[in-house]
Amino acid sequence: MGRIADAAISLLAGGPAGVADIGTVLAEAGVTRARDPVAAVRRALRDDPRVIELADGRLARVDQALTGVVLTTRVTREARDRGVMDADGDLAPVTLLGLEAVPLPGDALPGDAVAVVIDDPAVRAVRVERIARTPRVAAHEAALADAVRGRLERDWSAPPVVHLASLFAVVASTVPQAFREPGRPLSEILRDAGWELHLGWVGPPGTAWRDLTEEEVDALEADVAGLLAAERPAEAAALQDRLVTVLRRHLPDRVPAARRRLARVLARAGRTGEGLAVLTGAFRFGDPEDRYEASLLALRSGDAPAARRWAEEGLARAEGAEHAEVAACLEDVAHDLDAQAAFHRSRRVMPHIDDPFGVEALVTALVAPRRSYLVEALVEEAFEGAAPEVAAAVLATMSGLGEAGADACAACAAVLPEPLASLARAGAGEGPRRPWVQGLVDAAPRAAWSTSPAHAPDQQQLVIAVGKEAGRVLPLVVLVDHDDLGGAVKEAFFLPDVCEPRLVRELLVPMAEFGLPCRSLPVPRALGVLEEALARTDAIGWRLPSEEHQPVRARIGRWVLGRGG
Repeated sequence: MGRIADAAISLLAGGPAGVADIGTVLAEAGVTRARDPVAAVRRALRDDPRVIELADGRLARVDQALTGVVLTTRVTREARDRGVMDADGDLAPVTLLGLEAVPLPGDALPGDAVAVVIDDPAVRAVRVERIARTPRVAAHEAALADAVRGRLERDWSAPPVVHLASLFAVVASTVPQAFREPGRPLSEILRDAGWELHLGWVGPPGTAWRDLTEEEVDALEADVAGLLAAERPAEAAALQDRLVTVLRRHLPDRVPAARRRLARVLARAGRTGEGLAVLTGAFRFGDPEDRYEASLLALRSGDAPAARRWAEEGLARAEGAEHAEVAACLEDVAHDLDAQAAFHRSRRVMPHIDDPFGVEALVTALVAPRRSYLVEALVEEAFEGAAPEVAAAVLATMSGLGEAGADACAACAAVLPEPLASLARAGAGEGPRRPWVQGLVDAAPRAAWSTSPAHAPDQQQLVIAVGKEAGRVLPLVVLVDHDDLGGAVKEAFFLPDVCEPRLVRELLVPMAEFGLPCRSLPVPRALGVLEEALARTDAIGWRLPSEEHQPVRARIGRWVLGRGG
């Protein structure tokens, strides 16, 4: 089909032609051997953006139809602020070039008339010039109005609408010199002729544009999802920006969520600063969701002070039942940042395990962070490389240091290997425990999700949530490679503890946005998949890259397989 289409485009370089003529020529040239070459040409050119059908049924090339066309429009305040003019009204014909917007001249002001000249459609070459007036060219305007009338007065199914870009291209290619000089904006021409223009579509007054807008929005959202799944975030960001504009004009209640998605996509494209600018620009609306998203982007860019400030500001605005979930997320972010600050302080003052006079200070440091995953990291670091007899002596001393010593022993019992774990358990007593220590004692797999082979047949993403204190979970993300590694674990890593709404918002929803939706999986089944994949990993001698930064295999045995399977 591609070969037939390209050959037909070459034939049309000589001017418009009928489908039958094109089919005959291509059949004689051996381009197609179909029994019905005309039908083959129609199939090949169906939905081809390079071709339009004229009123008499002949086909013409878009680049020929639009070369030299001049479109006139007026600059809006929104266009001036954004620096671009969207191609959904007066500039709808440029969408045939694959353009969604046209850059605005730097000196253009709201209310100015500008002419967009299409110099070379084949290479998307357009230029924009300010003009002093918009003269009326009655003959050309009448031709466009008649073309609209001729299409809309056919026996259409509801709603009776027609796409302006294609219809305009037909007029521009059949009416001598039509729209080759500045004139009135297309929206004014159509309005005076009794038609309405909306998102590049023309219809009679009273058309249910909201329904059509929602269809357009659905199509844009699907296109963004497709680009993200194809790892083309820069293109997805441009389309998402276009979607936000459409929603702002016609479905404003859906703008906030779309704007936040734009920020996420920009960050995905490596433009975190622009994503933050999108969110901070929306702070004036007082929606706590914007500050939540901003705090996450700040965290990922390493700006903990900004993340903490925005989390606190978001909490101050998250009042009422409608904001309960985002309030829980913001509180969790703020709590985690405070715990991380305590963790870093503990690391700086934590004495070496060989220091016989430092055990009390070691206990204080170990239980200081108020998150169990941070306590675990401190225990691992404190006892790493310690001689067994030294570690045993430290645990014995810890057990005699009151409640804090008992909690430190309980944390060590949950984290250290045998026989040190048994020694620590004996010194821990029965409790009660600090919640962030009890989170280590009670940790066990609580829920699991997996991607479907339909979405990613070569690589399976497995997510296992380990239950921790205060309803939080420790997410384990596993990549099982069925293509190159024959079902072994290619990579696995633990994320920091989060409350359950954050798990959904920050992991499961983004995975779905990037083309990897997850379905819930029974925990025993997920553990079975993990065990089998790890066995294959060991069989082929593969080492997880994350082992350079985390003791991932030890933690999987400790929290996932050791307690759930």
